Amino acid sequence: MLRVAGRSIWCITTLLSGAGTLACSTNPQAPSAADLRSRFDLETFGEIPYPPDNPRNESRIRLGRLLFFDPILGGEQDVACGTCHLPDFAFADGRQLGAGVGGTGLGPARRVGVSSVTGNPIDTEPRNTQSIFNTAFGLDPSGTPSHLAPMFWDGRATGLEGQALIPISSRAEMRGDAFPGSEAEARAVALDSIIERIHNIPEYVAHFRDAFASEGADTAQAPVIALRLARALGAYQRELVTTNSAYDRFVDGDDEALSPAQRRGLEVFFTKGKCTLCHRGAMFSNFLFRVTASPQAGPGKTVIPGDDTGREEHTGQPEDRYAFRVPSLRNVELTAPYMHAGVFETLDEVMDFYNGGAQPRNPNVSEDLIEVSVRSPLGLTESEVNDVVQFLRSLTDAGSQLDAMLLTVPSSVPSGLTPLTGSGTSGLGNR
Repeated sequence: MLRVAGRSIWCITTLLSGAGTLACSTNPQAPSAADLRSRFDLETFGEIPYPPDNPRNESRIRLGRLLFFDPILGGEQDVACGTCHLPDFAFADGRQLGAGVGGTGLGPARRVGVSSVTGNPIDTEPRNTQSIFNTAFGLDPSGTPSHLAPMFWDGRATGLEGQALIPISSRAEMRGDAFPGSEAEARAVALDSIIERIHNIPEYVAHFRDAFASEGADTAQAPVIALRLARALGAYQRELVTTNSAYDRFVDGDDEALSPAQRRGLEVFFTKGKCTLCHRGAMFSNFLFRVTASPQAGPGKTVIPGDDTGREEHTGQPEDRYAFRVPSLRNVELTAPYMHAGVFETLDEVMDFYNGGAQPRNPNVSEDLIEVSVRSPLGLTESEVNDVVQFLRSLTDAGSQLDAMLLTVPSSVPSGLTPLTGSGTSGLGNR
């Protein structure tokens, strides 16, 4: 291999009339499918790890879908879970930072606004919205797919049920200024107030009784409780599993599923690129917390204006400062922008960041805090970077084998509100 103007040139020596001749190409031959499968521990998904108290249940899935897209869960009834997790954007929102209560529009076109109750402005959410595709397969601390995997960028909740109700109490996400009192007082009453709303809608009461009928007399008398709301939302989200990417087909034996560039990119991803130090397994994430020092943007989440110390905010431990959960790379092609603050618009920019030794960095993050594997440049050539990006695109499957119901916004919800926002701007995702 020669180096010319910073690029790798692959050369093969041939014999012509007894003389050695170099035939060179900037596109080396891709490794064979059999070679890649034998060298690397390539994984696809197994069976969904259901919680013992929330096995697959069609009634719960359908109830969870209605609740997910119903603004009844929003304090000011103008935002639903699905407002920031849109089917048409791989269950993310396409924005740098989420826009919840008071916002108008959907997807990248959504804009922040003001509280309809107080008229006070509501800022963007502090972090980039992650996709909920394949969240069923998060890993617990032992590295095993589990219903108790860490959730959110900072891991402040475990499992889909554990995280489901937290946005309801967040002012920027779903609560708004609907409930009086101090911040602490408003957070404390938000969930109980939402439960009471749902309990006052006969159609929802009937759905809850049906979905949790196996729990006996208690369900008949008081069907709508917070635990069941969380389990219904978790039941729906857990089924959003995408298993038909080109990568999955390749691992399952389809030699032609990956292009030559994608096969080369897979090899770089697993070797010189050092990507699998964090992004490995079927989810292409180890679900651990790492400091990459990616740039900070937005309102932040700490006492330092505009800063975000990541997991430390949750644990209070200095060793967790600026650490964020490693995101899955499944469907990464569809979920731009990237990093916890949505600072990179393209996969090429992300690759440039890592290839350059984590540059540009958040200036508040000292060198000693940064993950050792990302501090120094990788030395990838332009061709190698392009191949890795092509490989990342092979992880795309926006639900091609899922029941269409799971990917469709309901035309109506039991509250009578307009699905997604309740403000007449919904419609994205209806099919």
